[in-house]
Amino acid sequence: MHQRYEGRRSRWRGLIALLIGAVAVFGTGASPAGASVPGASVPGVSTAALRNFDAVTTVNQKNVWKHLALVGSQYVIFNDGGVIEGPASIQAKWPFLPEQFTHDVDSAGISFSGPGFRWRHTWTKGNQAIVFEDSGIVAGPTVIPSPYDGLSDYNVPNTPTIYHLAVRGEAYVSFQGYDYQAPLRPLSDFSFLPERFKRDLDDVSIEIEGATTKYSFYKGNERIIFDQRGRIIELVGLDAKWPFLNYWRSTV
Repeated sequence: MHQRYEGRRSRWRGLIALLIGAVAVFGTGASPAGASVPGASVPGVSTAALRNFDAVTTVNQKNVWKHLALVGSQYVIFNDGGVIEGPASIQAKWPFLPEQFTHDVDSAGISFSGPGFRWRHTWTKGNQAIVFEDSGIVAGPTVIPSPYDGLSDYNVPNTPTIYHLAVRGEAYVSFQGYDYQAPLRPLSDFSFLPERFKRDLDDVSIEIEGATTKYSFYKGNERIIFDQRGRIIELVGLDAKWPFLNYWRSTV
């Protein structure tokens, strides 16, 4: 293999290793991420009319990828095939949340807690974070050292620790547990990404398929997926990826 190429690939692998806290992540088998659907859209709805998600995150529940998206005071749970729950009121779903977390949330991550794939949420707004399950608040609101533009929670198999990836402006940080940290490492480290995905991201998510760790970066109406080797897997418009959300995004 060409020495220069091998050196670049090694640097990318090193950066990804730092991002996940230098922990080897091995997930259970999962269905592949859904393919893009070129040209799919809702008639009469332009991309410019679609509101960006306030927050969006992904979990792998029993080998089925599920997504949670928040816009304004509403949430929706869905997979690549369609809506599972919602759109509905955040406050009605989780009436115990403090008022500031019932609308315009900045970032959201989900991990699993205990048996039965209980969803454990970490949401942030401004310089506060809250951790909760459907049954009630687990911790917070807690003051955090920096607002986040995007946040992802993920579990490392066979360990109780929850890992997080957070981004803000042109920087990112990874941390364990709830030791919240300010993003300081430059996103420009990911030299293989298009320039627009190296700053001011709207959200991030980490997804695990078998022995492959996949990272989703969201910017405007686009989502890019890449793996721990620096290989870009998908770059697609969200209006084509999830056209069944277009009406909601254009009216909420």
